[in-house]
Formats: sequence, structure tokens, C-alpha cells
Amino acid sequence: MKVQDQIKIKGHLKFTIRDKKTGKIKRVAEYDNLITTVGRQLLADNLTNGSPDHTPRINFVALGSGTTAPANADTALETFIYANAIASETNAANVAYFTGFFDATETTGTYKEAGLFADSTDGTDGVLFSHVAIDITKSATETLTVDWTVTLT
Repeated sequence: MKVQDQIKIKGHLKFTIRDKKTGKIKRVAEYDNLITTVGRQLLADNLTNGSPDHTPRINFVALGSGTTAPANADTALETFIYANAIASETNAANVAYFTGFFDATETTGTYKEAGLFADSTDGTDGVLFSHVAIDITKSATETLTVDWTVTLT
């Protein structure tokens, strides 16, 4: 009897913009995203290599202004603007949950892309695990929370 098993990886994220003073939610946007080829290679390498090239731990969320559609071959954001270390992470039932937080004064502007990075020192290096096209604008009176889920089925 032939048994076939497939692993599928799906990313989804939610951007929540809040008023800095009141904490009231002003806008919410949700997107599905692409898991890059280098992101999938990162997982395979860590499953089979006693000394893998990179740790598979996601540790940065980055924002950019690039307008080219994300592609499997992407290894970086098209136009990096700002990144923060992951604020919290957990997992349950084959779903990994990551949260990135951007304070009101850290960065402002219009963002057209976002990425999750593994084994990064600042959100510009390491492995671009996931890449997504977005349309988010944040002012100096707003905070931004990025809730990213990666589901393996």
C-alpha cells in the first residue's frame, strides 16, 4: 500500500492600528502571504542537516515600501524601511503565532510589504521566511501590531 503525506504551509497576518493615547482600534487589515523558497529550504535543511546553515527560529518582522508582488525566489524585502524583533511567539496544534509591535514614534509612513525573518540580527539579514504585499499607513500618533500565523497541515 502506498502512503502519501504532504505538508502544506500557510501564512496569514493581521495588522492592527491603534490610537497611541486611547488604545482604541482605528483600522484592521488582513492578508495571506507567501512562504518563500528559502523559507521552505530552511525547514528542510534543519530537518536533515546536523549543522544547518541557519536556525529556524523566526525572530524579526520587517516593513518595507517595495511594490513588486512577492515571489517564491525572494530573499529580502524589495525596499526595507524598518524592523523589530518579534515581541511574542508561541505555537499550538501545528500553528505558530508571532507578534510584532511598532510604537508610535518608531516608524511612520506607508508600507507596501512585510516579511518574517529567521536567524536575523536586524530584520535585513538572515532568511526571509515569509513575504507579503500590504497597504498600511501609520502615523506618529498610532501604534501597529502585526499578528502573523504560520499553519502547517
